[in-house]
Amino acid sequence: MIGRRALLGAGALLPAMARAQSGLWPEWVGLYDGAARFYRSIPLEDIYPPPKDPHIDRDDPSPFGVHFEIRTIDLPSVRLRIDAGPMQTAADGELLRFGPLIDGVAVLAANESRHGPRSATLTVGRDLLGTEALFAHADGSFWRRHFTVRFTPTGGDIILWIFDAAGTRARTWRGSAVKRS
Repeated sequence: MIGRRALLGAGALLPAMARAQSGLWPEWVGLYDGAARFYRSIPLEDIYPPPKDPHIDRDDPSPFGVHFEIRTIDLPSVRLRIDAGPMQTAADGELLRFGPLIDGVAVLAANESRHGPRSATLTVGRDLLGTEALFAHADGSFWRRHFTVRFTPTGGDIILWIFDAAGTRARTWRGSAVKRS
């Protein structure tokens, strides 16, 4: 007969093993179509001194298309196409190929877009996938784009956010996507 302590100890291991997902779930692979709209700007309060003239957001609240594809032929890759706004991509999107996932994180191995990011990371959790990409402007400044999808039975809830070059605020867009195939 199994002792009570041994049984309770085995039960504690099961949730820990479920959280240790470090690869892509097979059901995530596929094409997704959705839309997002401007949500809000988040000033980062830890910046000192605060700006004399705070930026006022005039972002268009109209929804725009967000399309992405998740693949795992040899290594994980994400193609992201954003149809409008300050994060708009080329018409065929950006294909980012990542190295092997180690403890749920992978770094950019190849970028197949002309104006793609300088560097990027892929993060995989129990029910979400996210990318963080660093882009350079012609003047040498930079900005960061985060893309996160929390998977649902029919697709996913998406969050896009960017940090400006000064790192003083983040702007966010939220939406949802449906899995096409």
